[in-house]
Amino acid sequence: MRKWFALSFLCILCMFSLNSKAHAEVLPESFKNELLKLQEMVKGLQSTVQDLNTAVASQNEVIEKQTVRIEALEQGEVSSQEAAQPKDAPPLQGRVNSLNPEIGVVGTVQANLTESTEDGEGRDTIALKEIELNFAQYVDPYSRLDAVISFNDALEAQNTEVEEAYYTHWGLPYGFVGQIGKFRSKIGKQNLLHLDQLPTVDYPLVIQNFFGEEGLSSSGARLQNMVPNPWDIPLELTGEILRGNNGTIFSGVSRRPVFNTHAKSFFELSDSVDFELGGTVMFGDENIPIDDETGTGTLVRPAKGQDRYGVQVFGGDATFVWHLPEDKTVKFQNEVYFADRSNFRSPNANPWGFYSLLDYRFSKRFSAGVRFDYLEPLGVSEPFGHGQTTAISPYITFWQSEFANFRLQYQHIEQADPSLESDDQVFLQANFLIGSHRHPVQ
Repeated sequence: MRKWFALSFLCILCMFSLNSKAHAEVLPESFKNELLKLQEMVKGLQSTVQDLNTAVASQNEVIEKQTVRIEALEQGEVSSQEAAQPKDAPPLQGRVNSLNPEIGVVGTVQANLTESTEDGEGRDTIALKEIELNFAQYVDPYSRLDAVISFNDALEAQNTEVEEAYYTHWGLPYGFVGQIGKFRSKIGKQNLLHLDQLPTVDYPLVIQNFFGEEGLSSSGARLQNMVPNPWDIPLELTGEILRGNNGTIFSGVSRRPVFNTHAKSFFELSDSVDFELGGTVMFGDENIPIDDETGTGTLVRPAKGQDRYGVQVFGGDATFVWHLPEDKTVKFQNEVYFADRSNFRSPNANPWGFYSLLDYRFSKRFSAGVRFDYLEPLGVSEPFGHGQTTAISPYITFWQSEFANFRLQYQHIEQADPSLESDDQVFLQANFLIGSHRHPVQ
């Protein structure tokens, strides 16, 4: 409105100026002076209008650029980190402008009822399953330190563990991202998650049997990068060198490291359906001395050369996510693992297993699902051949908020060892957190 008023006023003054020149000879000297003043004022207004036009054009250009960037963010073409930071710099959103790190506390309380009498104490109980202290801070614009220290209320004693503590560096040559320290190994999907992040109260049986009750977390080094390809498909490749004394499927000693390679790709099948596909290959030792067949108890080692990387693990994962109206979501997740062993330690030279998880988030506050497990475990004894452990685990979760949730889960297990009876368990779990809790996006 001000712009149009200024232009109208300018036109009137111009007309008055032209008319004044025609009659200038008959005007008194005082009117001539006033006319000169008006002409100077008109020139000033013209300059002001020109500056306004330049400013408006500049603002329009900025608005257009921001509109393009917002549209790209909404369509997922540009990440929020790329939008906020230079190409090789890490995301700085939420960075505290002080020397104090971001701190968070996560607690998990779990109650368990079971029919099993294998362990007379601690099976039917309620306990603080885990409490995590999370620390994170940017070291500089190109690196960050993350640490997770966990405590649990064990029956024998309070246990403390450095679950993760690693340094991440961006901006390496050719776009590589490097990490050193202790971290959860990039194996499939659920091994990367902490206990409070799982969709169920426990890890799938194949992960527990191959890598440990809470998955594989190990000291080591990691490099990852996006790999260009002629199909223009997002392809992430990760390589890890891990300490060799972690993971139940490996030797349990750190004489030689474990090598892990993981590849992951992502596809948008439609506007509402996403599909993620991944694969894992691992090599490690199985070089623990074993008892010979004489029964004398003498410890012997495998022949030279046969103790090197006697365990190979191959895995695959596939996840479908279907986004429904009103923020409802259906997730179908699957992982399968197979191991080829030199068979120096375990009766089963080729253990394998998989799980399938179907999860339905049917409202803002509730989700429900079921997980099926199949496993031919490491510890199957020879008389039973390739015994199978199977389990079915339905559950329902109440999401009180993004900071607290409660989960009820039932689990029925049929054991691979026929000398063990089937088991029915009921779990009630509560997760709560305060402060900053930002596990890196995997």
